[in-house]
Amino acid sequence: MPAFPANAFSLEYRSDLGVLIGRWLQAMPPPEVQETYRVMLAAAKEHGNCRFWLLDLRRRPLDGPDLNEWFRDQFSPKVAAELGGPLFTAYLSGPHQRQAAQSAEMEQHLRHSATIDSYPLFYDDEAEAMAWLHDQQERAGMLPSNE
Repeated sequence: MPAFPANAFSLEYRSDLGVLIGRWLQAMPPPEVQETYRVMLAAAKEHGNCRFWLLDLRRRPLDGPDLNEWFRDQFSPKVAAELGGPLFTAYLSGPHQRQAAQSAEMEQHLRHSATIDSYPLFYDDEAEAMAWLHDQQERAGMLPSNE
């Protein structure tokens, strides 16, 4: 994993939950945000092609149009192909991000995601986000072996 400053980004795989957790701890320029996604994909592959991600956006601005286009057009299609199935992503966002998360542009992004085997949803509560990921694991028959 590239050396991101500990105060900028953290990544952990929770084997007990079968979930990859990425947390941006501050704003980062788009090239660095892109690199964090590449690192998450590599970590997911290392952990049995983990397709259940919790991504905490609360301390970083929601992406702008260029980063959203990169994610939609280049990164998302690659993820499903490389992990062997759809990606389920629970995004944690704060009240200050609600308007962007509920915008028409984001709605279009979310609809497009489903066409490329990517299923993102926004949450403001981590327990609800984890419950949704757990439900998706159960539906896919992919609950962690400790259950």
